[in-house]
Amino acid sequence: MKKNISNLNIAFKGETLKKKGTGIYTSSFIIGVFMPIVYFLFNIFSDKKTEYGADFNFITNFVYEVINPLAVFFLPLIIIINASKIAQLDHKNGGWNLMETQPLQKFSIYFSKLIVLFIANFIVIFNFFISSVLLAMLLSLFIEIPEYVSFQIEFYSLINLLARVFVASVFLTSLQYLLSVLIPSFIWSLLIGFFLLISNTILSNLNLIPDWSPIEIVNKISEYKEGSDIGNYFLYTEIMSVILGLFTMYIGFKWYKNKSFLKAFIIPYKKVVISLFVILFTLLLSSYILKPNQYKETDSTTLSGIIESNSFFKQAFLIHPKIGDTICAIPIDNNQFKVSIKSKLPLDEYQIVIDNSFAVNIIMSSKDSIFTKIKHLGNKLETKFYGTRLAESQYKKGNNSNWNIISYYLDQNQLIDEPKLFFKELYNAWEKVYNSTDKFKTRDNYIPKSDFIELEKKLVSLEYLNYLNEYLDKRKSMFPSIKTEIPLNIQEIKNKIKLDDETLISQDLYLTYLIYEISKNDTRDIDLKIKEIENISKLKESKFKNRLLYSYLKTNLEDATSSDERKNIITSYANTITDVKLKNNLENNFKTLERLGKGNEAREIALKDLNGTLLNLSKFKGKFIAIDVWATWCGPCKYESPYFEKMAIKYKKENIVFVAISSDKDEKAWYLDAKNKSKSVQQFHLENAVAFSKDYNVNSIPRFILIDDKGKIYNASMPRPSEASFEMILRKALNLSDLN
Repeated sequence: MKKNISNLNIAFKGETLKKKGTGIYTSSFIIGVFMPIVYFLFNIFSDKKTEYGADFNFITNFVYEVINPLAVFFLPLIIIINASKIAQLDHKNGGWNLMETQPLQKFSIYFSKLIVLFIANFIVIFNFFISSVLLAMLLSLFIEIPEYVSFQIEFYSLINLLARVFVASVFLTSLQYLLSVLIPSFIWSLLIGFFLLISNTILSNLNLIPDWSPIEIVNKISEYKEGSDIGNYFLYTEIMSVILGLFTMYIGFKWYKNKSFLKAFIIPYKKVVISLFVILFTLLLSSYILKPNQYKETDSTTLSGIIESNSFFKQAFLIHPKIGDTICAIPIDNNQFKVSIKSKLPLDEYQIVIDNSFAVNIIMSSKDSIFTKIKHLGNKLETKFYGTRLAESQYKKGNNSNWNIISYYLDQNQLIDEPKLFFKELYNAWEKVYNSTDKFKTRDNYIPKSDFIELEKKLVSLEYLNYLNEYLDKRKSMFPSIKTEIPLNIQEIKNKIKLDDETLISQDLYLTYLIYEISKNDTRDIDLKIKEIENISKLKESKFKNRLLYSYLKTNLEDATSSDERKNIITSYANTITDVKLKNNLENNFKTLERLGKGNEAREIALKDLNGTLLNLSKFKGKFIAIDVWATWCGPCKYESPYFEKMAIKYKKENIVFVAISSDKDEKAWYLDAKNKSKSVQQFHLENAVAFSKDYNVNSIPRFILIDDKGKIYNASMPRPSEASFEMILRKALNLSDLN
């Protein structure tokens, strides 16, 4: 053993001498500091403003910003170049053969060079982190940064990231070194490395790259900078880097030592047994690491969490937003909560409404155990979910894009006269998305539970079936005398959806599809809404029918444009709901909407202005009042704010006042944000958010309300100012001529 270490030490010293003049360590140093310097200079000379949250760490954010190009391009590139360069030193003039005449073991010769490569990798990574931290500190002297931004060096997370980057590079380094040793040509080893780098980018964009790809393992660092969600020091891909790196080192050394594949692994035949054992062991270990994990259901249903905020909250409610049921009340103590839920919960997306201030969506069902971390700091609302629905919450967060080619065809009225081609495109698009629903996994190799995947597959089918029905309607309008035959493959999609599936009752996609299917043969020339309600009423009595009727009638009540229309819906159809609780909920919803109907007295709103003065909204009686209900943490509110201010400036000479009312729990956050806003909009803070929410049925923000000059409600749920209809309603209320 001592002799082996001594030989390796001698060989390493020899490599240290030989590498002088090659620039391996120098180029590694330059690559390490390159992106931090570029990002530093960009921030100094750029006009781009960075948004800082209350929990913003300047140094960590600097590292996170510059690690993307390092992991995706520069680190793999320097590994490829260095490995080819160090092997080429001894390919020239038969250097590898000459070395074998020296009194050193081949093991020492092979691995001394590999050690140099790992040192070069460490130089890149270490200098990257050191330069990033130093330049971040230096940058703070040149640009304006709020006092509340943290400059604490988060040693644990940064050292963890450094270790993860190094470990992730092991497989790529050992593989590129193997190729460079076996291939005498410097150019060919480089080209193969570049090909791997380019092909990885292409295949990754096509979602065809495996988890164990050497370059993809390094690339994943840029996507998962924060590391494990469940407390692991390394991600499973980084563990795979070590396993496959060791396997590649074994293969490379054996091949180099014996100078041929046959002598290395087959001849004499006992080597076959050893080779098969190593391969089998690596495959079994890799399969174990790569096999996706799935959370099991628990004995009970529990929901717990912690709220990180400058405000303190007292109570939350778990509700079903579509049906309107309150599942349970959740007491909050010191911004922490835990509740055991006794009632049966079907898999769905629920809401945790916290003190009527804000709500977060949560995916859960019976026998789930879920813990949530909620950050409600300044203008930032961020949630993370852990436990049995960890994978599901991340799946939903990463699948928000709705664009596809079929939607484009329908928007552009294409292929209406080519049904065969349309059906082919529809089926191909559906099949691709349908088959991808069970491909998702988290950074820790967890996949969603089977009930969630089954639901997602149904939703994908519903999306494309609704496209199908839209296409059939357009085709019927264009070719009324031609019957369109549905091919068998499209019928295959239809067969996946039943017309009485209770697991889909809260899904808008299902409601759209179901109502179309049960009404499509009803040719009566009557109001479409009445036709749809009557067809739902004809379904057999069941819990499914009650929930469907309630959901549909509730939507129609909210969409009704007059009191008479709402009254007609209640008197004609409320009694068709046989579930007493749902019927009462619908009637209470009707009463609330009636109270907020046009011409009814607007209830008083207690406010506080920027000077701390208490007042009531009735102060502005005699003028129309346009109200923007918002909060500093609400992204859509911030988007709408400039449009609201634009209206205020445009109509400042009219008999109307524009007021923004904040529902923020943290008055300081509201004050800091509101005092810098346009003076054309008067800024106020709600004194009793709970009462206001109840009086004006405010369940979400932004919300826009218009009150007339007599203190009566003109429109309790205005369109958003970014929509043209907002100004149309405004001008009509003010008795101004229509816009040209």
